Amino acid sequence: MTTISPTRVSMYDFLYQDTKPMVSLLADVAKLSLPQARLAMDASLQAIVSALLAYQQHNDGQAVSKKLFGRGAVKELRQYNSMNFSTINATLYHRHEAADAIFYDNARVIKASEDIAKQIDATTSQVQILLTSLCVIVLRELAILAEYSQLDNDEMDKWFALQPQFLSAARFAANEPTSIESNDANEDKSLTAPTEGVLDSAAEIKAGAENSLNTERTLLSIEQLASTPPTFNPYWHELTTFKPERHEPVQDMQLATGNYLKVIGRSSANAQQGKHNDLLMFAEMTAISLPHQRWLLQLAKISEIYLQRNRLRITSEPASAPKPPLVSLGLIGSNNDNTPTTTSEKPIEYDAPIPLWKNPVILIIIAVIGVLGGLAALKYQSQKSDGMLLATEEVIEQDLIKERQQQDVAIVMVDDDEYGAEDAKAAQ
Repeated sequence: MTTISPTRVSMYDFLYQDTKPMVSLLADVAKLSLPQARLAMDASLQAIVSALLAYQQHNDGQAVSKKLFGRGAVKELRQYNSMNFSTINATLYHRHEAADAIFYDNARVIKASEDIAKQIDATTSQVQILLTSLCVIVLRELAILAEYSQLDNDEMDKWFALQPQFLSAARFAANEPTSIESNDANEDKSLTAPTEGVLDSAAEIKAGAENSLNTERTLLSIEQLASTPPTFNPYWHELTTFKPERHEPVQDMQLATGNYLKVIGRSSANAQQGKHNDLLMFAEMTAISLPHQRWLLQLAKISEIYLQRNRLRITSEPASAPKPPLVSLGLIGSNNDNTPTTTSEKPIEYDAPIPLWKNPVILIIIAVIGVLGGLAALKYQSQKSDGMLLATEEVIEQDLIKERQQQDVAIVMVDDDEYGAEDAKAAQ
């Protein structure tokens, strides 16, 4: 089976990875050094994520979709497909509007900027530029991710409800080294190891190189090696009035059936069936519990594809916008079972064929055929009318000729007495 990291559905982890290419650009607009900008971005992302969770907690997923992700500033920023001076200028134009919408009050924005400025030894105005600019970018990126994943309002609420566990101290404690003393001891041991003799064999040289590499790796933090974001500061929950609730993801009773578990590859009944070997599922992670639901798996896969594209790197605007990620539902389970189908569980078809009644070529052909057919019918009717007129004229001429040839006949009545007297006179 194919596993995917649960952090792919974490807003904090996604935004941390997604905004990495913007460090130099934000450092330039805020007039900060690169280390200052990186630290300010980490703290700003924590404050923004906490403010978003508080906004959803006081409202709902529908308000997040319409009032935050559907803002005019977000729509304008989505016209850009890379980060450059044109993109950052549009971001600076809308930054105050977006920050006030997320934090509810400009006073909170100023308070957050002051706290971050103290940490990085910068001015409040410098940090405020970076913080408010990130507000626009965060809304843009999460809006794109939600749209590509086709999340409805109910799924949006569930997505936000899963976020506090990614910010809990238990999650980050699992990634911390066991103890600093052990690392120091390992380092001292590697540095004071006996060096007598000469490494004259290839095996010994290889082993020495591996030991040296391991020594260097112990000097790096776990966060740097795993590219995980820094530990979340719970102070931002106090500033944004977000109240973390212990959320245990509960599988819907209708979804938690044997049939559904079989479809997503979680039951032993299909363990040896080859068609289920490539199904997607969440990997195990300490202090993280996620339901194996299709919309969440789809969201995780699209998040992974989006991060691989590195869309926020500083470059010129591409000639054409990249296509949205396409996720085959065959990877997360077929749709032949009786489990309910939500909007997000339907296949994503961005290049769907144009219907015949919308195809311009077919419409033109039909129009031409219709016009030619109409002209042919009109011509036929015209010819038919002319033929009938000629036939009528011929019949009238023939009737006139016959009338001319007929002779008039007169019937005369003669008296018998007059006729007899005339005959007698003629006989004499």
